[in-house]
Amino acid sequence: MFMWSNKVNIKIVIWGTIIGGFISSLVKWGSEVNMPPRVAGEVSPPAANIDAWFGWLGINSHSLDYFYQGSLVGGAVTLYHWLFSFVFAFVYVFLSAYLPKIRMFYGALYGVLITIFAHGIMIPLLGFRYPSYNEGKVGWLWNLNGYELVSEILGHIYWAVSIEICLIAVLASFARPIRGSWADR
Repeated sequence: MFMWSNKVNIKIVIWGTIIGGFISSLVKWGSEVNMPPRVAGEVSPPAANIDAWFGWLGINSHSLDYFYQGSLVGGAVTLYHWLFSFVFAFVYVFLSAYLPKIRMFYGALYGVLITIFAHGIMIPLLGFRYPSYNEGKVGWLWNLNGYELVSEILGHIYWAVSIEICLIAVLASFARPIRGSWADR
C-alpha cells in the first residue's frame, strides 16, 4: 500500500501533479489549434457543462472571457480545461504508484482510456455532445466524424504523454526509478 507517511512519495505526487497539470493543459490546448475537435460554431462540451452546471449562479461559459492582443479568449473554458488537466495529472501520478502499467507507451494508454471515459461515456451520457453534422444524435464515439475522433484521441495521447514526461522529470529529481514501481512502501 502507498505510504502517505513517506514524505518523498507525497512530494512526487504534489510536484508531478503541479508540473504535469500545468504543462499538459498547454499541450492539450495546443493540439486543438492544429486539429479542432468540433466544426466551426459548435459549443464545446466544457462550455455546455459550465452553462448547465453554473448558470443558476449567474456564471456562464463567457463569464471570464478576456481580450489578449485583440483576440477573444474564452476564460471560463480555459480554466475548466486547466482544472481537469490538474485533476487527471493527479490521478495519473497517484495511479502510477499503485499500477505502474498505467504508464504503458509513455502514458499513451492513459490518454486513450481518458478519451473513452470522457468523450465516449461521460460527455454523451450527461447530454453535452450532439454533433451538428449528425442530425441531433448523441455524440457517442461511434457517432463522431473521423476528424473529431482523431483530434480527441491524439489530443489526449499528447496530453497524457506530456504528464508522463513531467513525471519522469520529477522522479529523476528525487532519484527514484523512472520505470516500474517508484513509490517507497
